[in-house]
Amino acid sequence: MLAGARIIKTGIAITLSMLICNYFDIQPAIFAGAATVLNMQPSLGLSFHNAWEQILVHFVSISIAIILGLTLGNNPFIMGLTSVLVILICQHFRWRGSLAGGVMASIFILSSPSAQFIDHALIRSLAIFVGVSVALIVNFTIAPPRYRQPLQKKLLELNSLVTKYFDDAVQSFLSLDIPSPALMEEQKNNVEQLFREVQKLYKLYYLDIGAHTFDPNSEQEKISKYYEEYLAYNKGLWQRTRDILFLSQERRERRQQAGDRPISSEFQEILDLLSEAQTHFLSQNEELKNKLEGQNIQHVEEPHIWRKLDKILNNWHNQFPSGSYSLHALIEISLITYKIRWAAKEAMQLLDNDLIL
Repeated sequence: MLAGARIIKTGIAITLSMLICNYFDIQPAIFAGAATVLNMQPSLGLSFHNAWEQILVHFVSISIAIILGLTLGNNPFIMGLTSVLVILICQHFRWRGSLAGGVMASIFILSSPSAQFIDHALIRSLAIFVGVSVALIVNFTIAPPRYRQPLQKKLLELNSLVTKYFDDAVQSFLSLDIPSPALMEEQKNNVEQLFREVQKLYKLYYLDIGAHTFDPNSEQEKISKYYEEYLAYNKGLWQRTRDILFLSQERRERRQQAGDRPISSEFQEILDLLSEAQTHFLSQNEELKNKLEGQNIQHVEEPHIWRKLDKILNNWHNQFPSGSYSLHALIEISLITYKIRWAAKEAMQLLDNDLIL
């Protein structure tokens, strides 16, 4: 939901809640307006959660104020003691968002004459109920927030960036053209910012579907689970991107220490196969993006690269004498192979899911 729409809805809700209170002489109407503001959340799920929290805090605060007011009086010391008790209870139950409202409610009750405690408590309760109800109704009926499309768009944006960096990292390993530390830090910041944005949207989206359904087998829950798996897939890609860049640096340093030996034709064949495997993965990932966009997807045939790669690796390893240089090269190739195979396998599992988005 756009910020402007939320501001307009908040103004409408405050106006309605205070008009209702004025019409039915539920005074002071300002408390209904305050309750409306507190419950005009960016998500329907958050609104429901906050409304329930407001009711609980209000009940606790009013109850404490009435009990202490009737037994100990309503002087400033009792107001301070009541405020401390309300704050401690709110912190214990993690009702931090409603803490200020609870303290104000208790002070409002204790500032009334003893004979009017109950009347004021009921009126205050009714005013808050009006504010909470109006906030929920307005948030639900007027331009209700919808987060699925923004979340999906941001997930695809994240995948495009992470996949590009993953491919750049693989190419860096193959060509030993390593990006500068400044560029790697910039990439890290870009990806982490996108991850934060996606996680925020996912939380709002999940809270929204939670406001409508509690069925774990519902279509909405399945879609939510798929988005969660897709996000985990991109997190895995990013982690392996960082690992590959580290291996690329290790490979370059190892070759420099050995005098930059010429690459044998057998080893170059291995590198070419890894490049082919990477191309295959990128095709799978592209089809996965099409799936998220609701487009028709094509099955990406397995080119049996891995079987050929195993055979070439064995031939290359048997032709060269044992030693740390060749052993490290074998370990590096094995690790890179595993990371590309992981990416291809995870993409294929998400593609094979029968869920229609």
